[in-house]
Amino acid sequence: MTRTFAVRPNSQLRVNIQGGSISTQSGEPGSIRVELVERVRAKSERQMDAALEDYEISARQDGELVVIVARRRPERGWKVWKSEHVSFSTRIVVPPDVALTLNTSGGPITVRGDRTGDLKADTSGGGIKVDGGTGAIDLDTSGGSISVEQALRTLDADTSGGGITVRYVGPSASDVDLDTSGGSIHVGVDPAASLRLEADTSGGSVRVDGLPFTISDNSRSHARGTINGGTGRLRASTSGGSITIGSVSR
Repeated sequence: MTRTFAVRPNSQLRVNIQGGSISTQSGEPGSIRVELVERVRAKSERQMDAALEDYEISARQDGELVVIVARRRPERGWKVWKSEHVSFSTRIVVPPDVALTLNTSGGPITVRGDRTGDLKADTSGGGIKVDGGTGAIDLDTSGGSISVEQALRTLDADTSGGGITVRYVGPSASDVDLDTSGGSIHVGVDPAASLRLEADTSGGSVRVDGLPFTISDNSRSHARGTINGGTGRLRASTSGGSITIGSVSR
């Protein structure tokens, strides 16, 4: 299913799919293009059609809101004895200023291109990779790693099944919160950033390198202090690995 929607700046796109991947890339202003792929494994075409009847599959627009849905209807229930299997994946081209809310219960999420609109991404079965930008970023996964190229405003990243890498935290970043139960955390910070730093691990070590870091409390497993006075906040916490925070310039 392919759909194209005309949108204004600062519109919203919401995607809610079951059992598949979501990938987006930045496109020209004024237009969202969505491609939804359905994959059905069944013993016959009749069985395939019957399986799809259990799902809501829709693409609609209401003013400045575009909604893509491909999920099992809640009233249908689960029939575990059935042999068919249904999954979905979406590929989206969307302007950078459109706010994104992306949700999948069974696959990775990838967001390419610098985003000025806010981004919220949630998956229970895969990793999350985003290029980031000046929009607020909120990422959550229970089954994979999180990778962010740049956090220029606010970032909240939470995973219980992998590591977290943020390659660049810019000088304008005001709140960066990173939490994992299953991996290490690596963060690159611009030496001009002004942040209060809190880093804690119960499964490794904490290291801060190359930054103008004023220490208030420091040991092998935690570090607290400020970078350039600390007007913003950087918090990193893991129970399953080490934390490394280093200087990166751009």
